[in-house]
Amino acid sequence: MHTRKWSRITSIILVFFCLISGCAAPNQLPHGQDAVWQLVVIGDSTLWELGKAFAAQIEKDVGVQVELADFALPALSAGKVLYALQTGESGYYSLGGLRAAVIEADVVVMFVNPLDSVDPEKPLDLNGCFASTLPGSCEPASFEKWITDLKAIWAEIFKLRNGQPTVLRATDIYNPLINPWNEAGVFEACTACWENMSDGARLAAEAYHIPFLSRLDAFNGPGHDEDPRGKGYISSDGEHPSLLAAQYTAELLSQMGYEPVPPP
Repeated sequence: MHTRKWSRITSIILVFFCLISGCAAPNQLPHGQDAVWQLVVIGDSTLWELGKAFAAQIEKDVGVQVELADFALPALSAGKVLYALQTGESGYYSLGGLRAAVIEADVVVMFVNPLDSVDPEKPLDLNGCFASTLPGSCEPASFEKWITDLKAIWAEIFKLRNGQPTVLRATDIYNPLINPWNEAGVFEACTACWENMSDGARLAAEAYHIPFLSRLDAFNGPGHDEDPRGKGYISSDGEHPSLLAAQYTAELLSQMGYEPVPPP
């Protein structure tokens, strides 16, 4: 009886200590004004500006300090990220620090493109769409290698986190080329490519129960035919996200909450 009593008293003391010190309960991230979260953004140039915006959003929502490791790099592909995570080597820009950043990450947001994830027997060729011409091949089967690579990246992130609570969020790519595609008569063909790419990113995330944010839906509307340039979401170069787009994306991520994703 006395043992049970002291065990209960000890548990109450530990809970009280956590409440006043901000320590984390099992499967939860630390909270409190002294808590620090590590945010890692992994993406190509379509995730430019998001890191700072989402870090500020987390600080506002949760009341913690956020340190950002921003790996949103030009043309960053799934193949390059997977290589860096598995080997710890750079291979591309400053990805040599990516593995170490993920080991410490409390929050990870990712979209990396499929340009290095090509199965010769099911070739992927959507480059024409960037020049407003017809794509070569981008049916769903063409994205299978990319989906496999994305799943491998998420699996590696879980491995590196080693059971620690981690907020994981996946996203897709918006389309800034509505008007050029319409003018060139390739809107339907290229939109089908973007939708297949979005579906691939979603399937990879769902394999690990990772919440998915569709920027294609958010920026381009449910029919994927709305021009984000007219909404102020695209910068002056006509392709990359504006500061407004970054803030909008951060707010959408905020609405998804900050629940860690359980390891598989």
